[in-house]
Amino acid sequence: MNNIDRSLEKIDLMKLLIFLMAFIIITFGLIFTLVIPSVKEHRLLKAEHKRVLVHKTRVENLYLERESELSKLKSDNAYSIKAFKHTFLQEEFLNYARTFFSDVHLSEISQSGFQKEFTEYELNVTSSLKTPTNFYTFLEGLNRYSNIIQADFPIHLESNTKENITSTFKIKVYDLNATR
Repeated sequence: MNNIDRSLEKIDLMKLLIFLMAFIIITFGLIFTLVIPSVKEHRLLKAEHKRVLVHKTRVENLYLERESELSKLKSDNAYSIKAFKHTFLQEEFLNYARTFFSDVHLSEISQSGFQKEFTEYELNVTSSLKTPTNFYTFLEGLNRYSNIIQADFPIHLESNTKENITSTFKIKVYDLNATR
């Protein structure tokens, strides 16, 4: 009994080379048909991703800038925003005006929608006062009033007696429609 392995002698080298060549050709064929197009597509998608990422970063930075501007504007103009939201009450305004004038009458001239976001009231104010400085103090005080109020020209001041001055002027009150 001979224990020598002779299995290598039975191998046909030509068949082995042909099978090896066929395997290499099939392998390269699969690489060229499946892998290389996927690599090209991957490169294109990677470049697209980088471009979109840069754009997203720019938009995020712009958003953060605008958000900080908005919060700064909100904090700077908090009083004005609150004044727009405050509902105009004629009795409240009359009480305020009575601190400056001795006699105040308020009559509504018109009410109109102003650019659909605001309601504009036009009111006629007739009042009596002792000194013109009260009138100017009243006009300055309108800046701190709880509504947005604009005093319009003409302002008519007339002295009836030595102690009393009658004033007639129009005011416009802007009220935000979002509160309704």
